[in-house]
This record gives sequence, structure tokens and C-alpha cells, in this order.
Amino acid sequence: MSDKSRRRAPPQVPRGTRLVYGFGSVAEGIKNTAFSVFLLFYFSQVLGLPGTLAGGAIFLALCVDAVTDPLIGSISDNFVSKIGRRHPFMYAAAIPMPLCFYWLFNPPAGLGHWGLFAWMAGFAIGVRFSMTLFSIPTAALIAELTNDYDERTTLVSIRSLFGWMGGLGISQLAYLVFFVPSENFADGLLDPSAYGGFAAACAVLIFIAIIVCSVGTHHTIPRLKTQPNPTPFSWAQFVSDVSQVLHNHSYVNLMIASFFIFVAAGFNDVMGLYVNTYFWEFTTQQLAMLVWALFLAPLLAVSLTPAITRRFDKKRTMITLAAIAIAVGPLPVIGRLVGVMPENGAPMLLPLIVAHATVIITLVVAIGIVYASMIADTVDENELLNGRRQEGVFMAAITFVIKATSGVGGFIAGIALDVIAFPTQAAPGAVPPETLFGLGLVVGPGSTLLIVVSLFFMARYRLTRERHTEILEELETRRQLAAAD
Repeated sequence: MSDKSRRRAPPQVPRGTRLVYGFGSVAEGIKNTAFSVFLLFYFSQVLGLPGTLAGGAIFLALCVDAVTDPLIGSISDNFVSKIGRRHPFMYAAAIPMPLCFYWLFNPPAGLGHWGLFAWMAGFAIGVRFSMTLFSIPTAALIAELTNDYDERTTLVSIRSLFGWMGGLGISQLAYLVFFVPSENFADGLLDPSAYGGFAAACAVLIFIAIIVCSVGTHHTIPRLKTQPNPTPFSWAQFVSDVSQVLHNHSYVNLMIASFFIFVAAGFNDVMGLYVNTYFWEFTTQQLAMLVWALFLAPLLAVSLTPAITRRFDKKRTMITLAAIAIAVGPLPVIGRLVGVMPENGAPMLLPLIVAHATVIITLVVAIGIVYASMIADTVDENELLNGRRQEGVFMAAITFVIKATSGVGGFIAGIALDVIAFPTQAAPGAVPPETLFGLGLVVGPGSTLLIVVSLFFMARYRLTRERHTEILEELETRRQLAAAD
């Protein structure tokens, strides 16, 4: 089939369904932004928890995710109910997710370091597990709603757009409404009382996004794919499901490659607030201007990525995007370290950082889109090899890698802050120059090494457009033979 005929193929998913499905990612975008940007800063800089303990709490929650993500995926793959395999779990997340999120940012007064650690770890685990109940089944729907190689990329693009808009939108709300400077706090981010209102607003929006997506896609349940031979949950079946997934060559290499990419992105997200506040010394108003400018990045990624993958295939696109990120990512920080960037407060500094951030976020969003679409294709390959639909277990990789951005990235960031002896509750302009140099060194060249490692694993992914078409044809032939019997 030609590229032209592929582009003219009618969509399998109506526009309205695409939109409500994508809107669910607002919940993930808000949670990811809060965890990547504000959580570590709040507990370490505002409440005074040592960076290693704060990073350790984030990492502990991630370790729980390493089990619960594939566990929920396996259970939902084999779940049988009147409302399908996925929607019971999606609805179940609507209440606990907002509640855990709110209490995470509202610890009681008087807790010591270990008390804060326990509170942070406990409610971070609650948020992540609740998010798993929603995000794993929702991600699994990509491979169930459509078989089309290119439409899957479009669906992922819409989800990514809503996710990034949710994250950027809550950032704007944070900087312009909740973390504005006051008489007592010249930097509103250091005001502990501001985080309660911020958490409440996030919780309400998360609830709305989960309900809209779950209810809006409810009508698709009758035509969603089902497990040919569903089995009741058992730990033996769970281990078998995970083992099958880990024997898929393309899937494993893609997951490892993406892990390194998004851990690097998560590390930079967590450290970004430190860099923007202390390294570049931007005010909260300038940070809000930076976020406004970054709304362009996901729009560019969503607009361009489907067309690029139609022309150059998904694997080639992903490798190229990662290579560009390696070349461009550390440029501003390296420029400051060698003395070629404008001084803090110079008129050209903010526009340069805005332009750079727009390019980097466009690359990151595009990589995420291609990655999720490639994962959906490996589900079909797995059905051909093993005769089972395991969208849930396969899509657990997406949510795990996304969570790893704030989990492993946050853990590394916490350690890095302690290694360079970054002071807690520090005012912008009061951090020693040698500490700022160390901050620039770990954020610039340091995080880029993670993306370099990912290229090795990307090159080992095997599925192409042609092979995926062959797989779908073989599956259809198999279904017709089974129906004839």
C-alpha cells in the first residue's frame, strides 16, 4: 500500500472518542509535573528533608510500581466483567488518586526527617498505585481501539498533547496563582502554605480527567478486543505473562532504550526548577513566561510526528530524535560554564532559554509518541507468537518508564544535590559559585550520557511497517481459520 493511500484510509476511531480518550492524559500530565517539578523541591527546600531521603522516598514508590504496573496489566488482560477488561480499573482510580495526591502535599506539622520520609513515601506510593489503576488499562486501549500502524501514532499524539497541556497548564496555575511572591516570601515557591491549595486544585482536575475519559470511552467496550482464553489470576500466571513479554526481543530493547531517555528527561525536570531558580536566577514571573512559551512544543510534536513516521518509519525517527537531543540538550549549561551565555538578568537570557527548552521538549514529546506507538505494535507480534492479547502487561512499560522519569530521575537528583552540597531553603543569588558550577555540570553533560546509552538499544528494535503489516495479515488468517472451525 502506498503512503498516499495510507494517509487517505478512514480512521477507525471517531474524532470525539479520540478527544475524550486523550483527555484522560490530563490526569497523568498533572501528576507527572507535580512529581517531576514540585515534589522534591517541596520536601527538600521547603520542609527541609535531606535530598537523599526525599529522593529515596520517590525511588521507593517507583520500586513498588515495578511490581504493581505489570501486575495490574496482567490482571486486566484476563479480567472478565460486564463493562469489559479495562474500564473497571479506570473507574476504580477516580477517588483514591485525588485523595492521595492531596494528602501527599499536606503533611501534618511537627514531623521529623523520618516522619516526613514515611509520609512522602506512603502517599507517593498511594498516588502511583492509583495512577496505575487508570493509566495501565487506558494505555492498553491504544492497541484495542485500532489496528492501523499510523492511526496508533495519531492516538498517542492526542494523548501526549493532552498530557503535556495538563502538565504545562498546572505549572502556569502554580506560578501565577499559588506561588506568587508575598511580603513573607519573596520567592513564592518557598511558602509552605501555598502547597495545600495547589494540591487541592490538582486533585479536582485529576478527578475530572479520569471520569471524562472513563465515561467517554465506555461506549467502545462492546468492540474492544478480548482475551481469547482468559484465565483467573494466579501468581504463576502473572510470572508466565511477564516472562512471555520479556522474551519479546523488540519490546525489551525498546523498553530499556526508553528507560534511559526518560530517566534523563525526568532528572532534568526535577533539577530544572533548581537550575531556573538558582543557576539562571529567574523569578516566578519569568518562570511563568517560560511555561507559556513551552505550550508550543507539544503542539509542534503532535503536528509533526505522525507525518514523519509515515515517511521515515518509527525506529529511524526515534533514533534521529534521540541523536538531536544529545547534540542540543546540554548547550546552554555548557555555554554558561565556559562563559559564552549572557549574564543572569540580561535581556537575551530568557529568550535563549525559552528557544532551547522549546526544541528539547518538542524532541521529548515526539520520542514519547513514537515509543508508545512502537509498544502497541509489539502487542500484535506477541499475539502472533504466543496466541495471547497482553496489551496491559505490554503497556505497563509505558507507565513504568514515565514514572521512572520522576522516580529514578528524582532519586539521582536527590543524591546529586547532596553530593554538590546544595543548601536547603536557600535564596536565589545566595548559593556559592562552586555549588552552581557543580549543578551545571551534573545537569548539562551528566544527564546526556543516559541518552547516549539508549541509542545502542534502539538500534536493536526489529519491527518495521512492512513486518507489522505481515503480522496483521497472518493474525487475520488465523482468526478466519478459527472461525471456520
